[in-house]
Amino acid sequence: MTADHSRAPRAGSPEDDGGAATFDAGVPGPGVEAPLFTAHLEESLDLALREFAERERVLVALDFDGVLAPIVLDPTTSRMLPASAQAVAGLTQQPGVEVVLVSGREAGDLVALAGLPGGTRVIGSHGAQWGRVVDPPGGGTALEAEPVDLTAEQTALKAELLRETEALAADVEGAWVQVKPAAVVLHTRPAERAAGERLTERTLAGPAARDGVRVVVGKEVVEMAVLEVTKGDALVQLRSALGVDAVLYAGDDTTDEDAFTVLGEGDVSIKVGDGDTAAAYRVADPDELSAVLVRLLELRQGTHDSHP
Repeated sequence: MTADHSRAPRAGSPEDDGGAATFDAGVPGPGVEAPLFTAHLEESLDLALREFAERERVLVALDFDGVLAPIVLDPTTSRMLPASAQAVAGLTQQPGVEVVLVSGREAGDLVALAGLPGGTRVIGSHGAQWGRVVDPPGGGTALEAEPVDLTAEQTALKAELLRETEALAADVEGAWVQVKPAAVVLHTRPAERAAGERLTERTLAGPAARDGVRVVVGKEVVEMAVLEVTKGDALVQLRSALGVDAVLYAGDDTTDEDAFTVLGEGDVSIKVGDGDTAAAYRVADPDELSAVLVRLLELRQGTHDSHP
């Protein structure tokens, strides 16, 4: 599968069909059935989904923020789009399909927000945390996680990162610092833009420049990890453990490029949103990614192609 990696085609864009207008039915809901919703998918992406759905054992790996859930100012209010939530739940019930959420979020926070079905795999903190969603006897959902083991040196380094980053963030209204099992994260999205950019620069020149720190710069986020692990590393490891025939990965941020680059022939890589990418396909936003997931579930269930 080939693509212009600097600008993978967007699903339903006029450039994909010689300039002809493409009708976007919007998300499924009153008056909009799923077949109409998925009818606007760009043909090469739909072909890739059809081939992917025919494989015996597949892994569907998805980022959360900006992919399943729209980006919001307050990350504690993020929620999966209803159409995506329904499709993810349906895919987890399909024989031969493994679903995993791969996020920069702390895995416990991700499970609390995402409302995932029991048994769904979760990889948090850009690959540092692994676990599964479980259904406790009392109801609700919880994370059954593998422990994150840090050395004494890594623990001390993380404490220093926290101290220095909190001191810098204290001078910028709206900025806040998050602690993960293996990282310290600076968030500047709520801050005034110019002040947030200056704080990011000071952080990159200060605590993030320490030896032994892996720095990931995302969308108004600077993550400083004391473990050397990426989403790509996690995807390779999970693929090997499961022995699947093909992988679909969808992501929107720079950290997802590590995952895109480890995929190969027969896999499906989807960039959500703008920006240079190694992904073979592109959709505009989480709403369009919903169409992809609905279509994949439709195909996996064995329905006929609904395109005219």
